Amino acid sequence: MKLRLCVLLVPALLAAGCGPLDETPSEPVIDELTGQVLQEATTKYDMHRLLEDSDVTGGTGITPAQVQAFLQQQGSYLAGYTDPAYGKTAATLIVERSRASNISPLYMLARIQGESSLIQSGTSTNLSKATGCGCPDTSGCDAQYVGFGKQVECAAKKMRGYLTDLEAGRATISGWKTGVTKSTSDPCTVTPVNNATAALYTYTPWVGAYAIQCGRTTVGGSSLMASIYNRYKTAYPWTLTTAEGCYSGTVDATVPEGSCVQSSSDALWRQCSQGVFIGGTTAKPSNCNVSFPYCVSTRLGRGVPTRTCVQVSSTVWQQCGAEGVWRDAPGAGTTGVGPMGTCYATYAL
Repeated sequence: MKLRLCVLLVPALLAAGCGPLDETPSEPVIDELTGQVLQEATTKYDMHRLLEDSDVTGGTGITPAQVQAFLQQQGSYLAGYTDPAYGKTAATLIVERSRASNISPLYMLARIQGESSLIQSGTSTNLSKATGCGCPDTSGCDAQYVGFGKQVECAAKKMRGYLTDLEAGRATISGWKTGVTKSTSDPCTVTPVNNATAALYTYTPWVGAYAIQCGRTTVGGSSLMASIYNRYKTAYPWTLTTAEGCYSGTVDATVPEGSCVQSSSDALWRQCSQGVFIGGTTAKPSNCNVSFPYCVSTRLGRGVPTRTCVQVSSTVWQQCGAEGVWRDAPGAGTTGVGPMGTCYATYAL
């Protein structure tokens, strides 16, 4: 859902004998890119700073139960949906797939609503293109990304890839970079002041109807993400951070404060600091309390992420564990589960 701009009209004094003004409501504005109805603007946002970095990468304390309650609160079709390809509920997928790429589930809720209206819709319309990922403005969706779970995973991985480039001082795939001026499709001339804003414009290169300075009024654009995110942030008592540690999609568990994880999504190292993963470096931090690196597999001839299960003989399965140590996983071949939990990937002989 996107924003529709309002113009307040001050009625003139009516002459004696004149009838009332015509108060016929205006037609709703439809987003020319997504086909969603744009909502009226209440708050406008700086197009150079749409969200904070922590808005996009935070939310480490958000649980599937909280997302489920929020979906029910909003009357969402997703509250009763289980993705057949994953065998998991929409709420679980939103949290797990977002956190696996160190992306906030709350940001993902805003992305889904902005692209497909599914968070507040009671129908399944647009389910197959929930986040608009792999669905360019000029053509249909890529078949490999069709489906709710695939859409959430695609959107999370795309944003993580953009942020990884930006954190390394590189421009994103479409040329957006913090502190560098670039034109959007509205067109507007934007200089992102943080990584989150540059990443948002990489995903959706429109300012749209919710910015102070500029923007196409018939397109929700990236400013819509700021509008929905901030509305959802106060619409439910979320647990945005956790003092106990950080949830890691790579480990598929909450790891202690100070832990370092080599991400399964991009092989970069990130460290848990005050409930949020920070960093994104090729070198392992020097002050890790515990680490979850890739394990070197002599059978495969390469490193593999934590939780990967490998069959090393006719009777022996192992799973990559903490500190890069292989652990015996006798049931992994049949159950897909080892001592570290569900296998990230399995490699049988």
